[in-house]
Amino acid sequence: MDWKESAVCLFSLGMVHYLVLFVTLYQRLSGGDRLPVLLRPVFFLFFAAPGVASLAWESIVGDFDTFSKMLFFLSLFLFISLVCRPALFKRSMRRFNVAWWAYSFPVTVLAMASTNYAQQVKGTVSHIIMLIFLALSVLVSFSLTVFTLINSKMLLPDNDHPTASLLIV
Repeated sequence: MDWKESAVCLFSLGMVHYLVLFVTLYQRLSGGDRLPVLLRPVFFLFFAAPGVASLAWESIVGDFDTFSKMLFFLSLFLFISLVCRPALFKRSMRRFNVAWWAYSFPVTVLAMASTNYAQQVKGTVSHIIMLIFLALSVLVSFSLTVFTLINSKMLLPDNDHPTASLLIV
């Protein structure tokens, strides 16, 4: 809609709010016992915000410039810092939970940002990073869909439950 000033205003408000979110989540990351086990996949949303900010800034200025790259690398760093801590997620992965869907959006955003980065940089390493995240995004989304379908009977209430009639399509 070409509302560049509105976009910059909203972007700056989002960045200020992310600073608060960043500090809050980064402090919780060190003590994994502070968040309930079933909600630990939500930590993956931690690196979604800089990835989305990277794409948003590119949309505002029309180029994947240095600031977009910095936000992309922040997102990549946070992703790697979470992936290097598998023990944090081990207990939450024992039984399927709807919170697992928190893995899909951040990985997909990082794949989109890596695609834009690879188009801008045009190097072998950037294209390898892009292919890894694209494959990971497809794998995560497909796996979550399969796990949801397999476990959907457990997620739906019994027919005798009062809310069961709300789910009938």
